[in-house]
Amino acid sequence: MRLGTFHKKKRLLINKIKINFLSFLFRSKGVSPVPANCIKSCLLIHDNSKLGDLIVLSALYRALAERNISLSIISCGVGHAFLKANPGITHFFIKDSNNIPDVLKLRGELARHQFDVVLDPFETQPSFGHALLLSGLRKHYILGFDKWYKRYYSSYHPHDEQLTEHMATRTRVICEHLFGEGVQYDERYDLPLPADVEQQLQEFVGDSKVVIVNPIGAKKICRMSNQQIQLIDSWLKENHPELRIIYTGHPKDLPLIPVENIETLPFKDFIHAVALTKYCQYVISVDTALVHIASAYDRPTLAFYPKARHEDYPSPIIWAPNNLRAQQVISPTCSACDIKETVLLDALKRLFQ
Repeated sequence: MRLGTFHKKKRLLINKIKINFLSFLFRSKGVSPVPANCIKSCLLIHDNSKLGDLIVLSALYRALAERNISLSIISCGVGHAFLKANPGITHFFIKDSNNIPDVLKLRGELARHQFDVVLDPFETQPSFGHALLLSGLRKHYILGFDKWYKRYYSSYHPHDEQLTEHMATRTRVICEHLFGEGVQYDERYDLPLPADVEQQLQEFVGDSKVVIVNPIGAKKICRMSNQQIQLIDSWLKENHPELRIIYTGHPKDLPLIPVENIETLPFKDFIHAVALTKYCQYVISVDTALVHIASAYDRPTLAFYPKARHEDYPSPIIWAPNNLRAQQVISPTCSACDIKETVLLDALKRLFQ
């Protein structure tokens, strides 16, 4: 076992022990659920920086707003910047980190508010900081989905413990738990944009037809090889010269793209990349966040996924595009750069059929 793996497992074990110990001191008070017609306020906990989580659950924000339920969200600064234009979200509580002082500060802020229901909808790695946050909300009714925090919840829901469904189905589970089986809601993702950002992108795109290419994801396993990137670029230029190719990605990764004179966005904030997706014609991406954004705007998408690292967590199923106009290509290995060129070319041809 490598030293890094050993330390990771050791931290995981220590966190599990701390979580279980804290649960005996601050066990959930067994709060009863509020009747559906009496729910007026809801707090949703997003305790990581993954934007994909916020996107696939965005139909829930609209469903709550349509029932005049005030929704507050705990998230990081990135999550706030991403969702601040959504009229269905009343308030954001910013969590700076999982450090104990930051968590205690947030708990103090939350203590000044009352929520009819608290949602903990995302699974996380066992975290003492998350447990500490939940323990401060034990006077509220908490509906949760993470098995590590069962003792902190008023109600634990074992939704998709076998991991065979898309994460977006959790919206349905939450709505049925709160409002009853068979409840009707709009299942489409909901990503409103700030008016100024939308205008800037409309002017930037103009009348051109845009294809977004995002070849370098945040994780090493979600990065295309230089040969793959060059193949995509040359194929697009040769077969669809009418398209304007715009590359997106993390600013530090864009200089690594092995293509001369690439066009990128002149804006620094990620929300502009979101807006570009709304006004483009096609999306080619290894980054799942962009894939989900493209699904929100119903854009034809070619999504490259690495094979799941572990059989017990089939990520290409759970985080699939969820878009009828998307094609998903899964690598034969745990790295997207191992997708064969023939497979890549066939997928490109299908995208433009």
